[in-house]
Amino acid sequence: MKLSQVLVSTLWLLLLPISHGQLYQRNTPFPYLRITPMVRSRVASRLSAASGTTAAPFITPSTTRRPAAPVTQNTGFTLRPENDSKISQVVTDFMMRISRTLWHRHSKTELFSPVSIITVANLLYLGSDGITHAEFGDVLTPSSMNWKQMHQRYGKVLANLVASEPVDSRQDPWRRQTCPQDNDYEDEPSTPAPKSQIIRIANGIFYQKDLPMRSNYIRLAHSIYGARVQPIDPQNSGASTAMINKWVSDVTAGKIRNMIEGTLSPSSSVIIANALYFKAKWKTNFEPLVTRDAPFFPDGVDGPSYRVKMMSLTGCLPFHKTRDAMEVSIVGLPYRDDTSTMYLIQPANSNRTAIRRLQASLTGKTIDSWIGQMKLQSTMVRMPKMHLKNSIDLLKSFQQLKFNSILSPSKSNLSKMIDNTGTDQKPYVNQILHKLDLKIDEEGTEGAAATSALLDRIGPQKQFNGNAPFLIYLRHDATGLPLFYGPIFDPR
Repeated sequence: MKLSQVLVSTLWLLLLPISHGQLYQRNTPFPYLRITPMVRSRVASRLSAASGTTAAPFITPSTTRRPAAPVTQNTGFTLRPENDSKISQVVTDFMMRISRTLWHRHSKTELFSPVSIITVANLLYLGSDGITHAEFGDVLTPSSMNWKQMHQRYGKVLANLVASEPVDSRQDPWRRQTCPQDNDYEDEPSTPAPKSQIIRIANGIFYQKDLPMRSNYIRLAHSIYGARVQPIDPQNSGASTAMINKWVSDVTAGKIRNMIEGTLSPSSSVIIANALYFKAKWKTNFEPLVTRDAPFFPDGVDGPSYRVKMMSLTGCLPFHKTRDAMEVSIVGLPYRDDTSTMYLIQPANSNRTAIRRLQASLTGKTIDSWIGQMKLQSTMVRMPKMHLKNSIDLLKSFQQLKFNSILSPSKSNLSKMIDNTGTDQKPYVNQILHKLDLKIDEEGTEGAAATSALLDRIGPQKQFNGNAPFLIYLRHDATGLPLFYGPIFDPR
């Protein structure tokens, strides 16, 4: 029987145009690129050579045309997989900060991928210097680390994220518990289901072939982040756009086919992209025959509603309810491989206002505390069947988080990425794109009648009713990295 699955894909694309297009003696503005709304990310530290010295520029100083840097292929992460609680804490804290900048009165959802954002941010941080480097470091480097250690440790955590057998040193308490015995479970097979989780992360750096990229940056981007580094032809923007879009489509299993719509402007000097693809099947599946139309109350049960497809399941699931004024319920929906979990978080009498109050006070440590108190219990869960596509513009968010210099043609300092010796023009971030495609559903009907009857026989001790706004927190439990996070106000 096929179990429920989550299909998610995200991509960040950064355009770093040269101010006024002067580096290539082109005064072309930036009118040709039409892209859906974007998300900004931040950056974490720049890294020199392993010896601590800065490599000489890859392009020799000359008045002749500079040769292009070599192409490197993304062969995956080469660092040894490890966990680091300080790295995962930085990513989670960043997740909370960026989430609070996304609030919009009429938004349907504000889902985004913290890991995708941070990874692109680190690739920028890697090439930054001066004030730009300092701004990134203030937010994304743990106080007990320097920027070199941060990059190395983050690279190892990413390697663990995509490992087939990830190191899991966290072991949340509920994972060590056993379900209460119930005769209704006796007919369930005890043989573990085959592994099915897929996590793909790919980083790409695409640059105009005449751009003097520093060889040390290319080497580190490839060795730490497994980045594919490839020149593109500014005179053939159609072919360049098609090549980048195909790369994105291949990584995301066709979920995002046209990341770039239109053609690239000649002033777009560098495109830094990250694609993250996540697919997994539920450990305890929702029953398709029980899915039916039901009301969803975006403003609380006393307000207006609309009909959605509501899924239901009853099973032995991790659950916790706080005893404070908000009475927050959190339930975990583990995936089959037992390395990732989708946590659903909802305050009592939930509505948009209650979610905003919760978001305002929520921290990564608070969520970790709740997860640490979860216990396996017989739980009934109702959740809308969803296929959400989201594009978010985070320019103002970027500014609110004090990442100002990289957005300024006069202040940006990416001199560890690009050798702009002999010119006053500075590469700066003009646009950053984030697209997300999230699918949560159930598939398969084999064994449906027995399961449906089981739903009727079991009296759940706990309930999570997703018929009003709630938060999604999809975490890779082995590493503690948050893959996706955000509120759901309208699941349609």
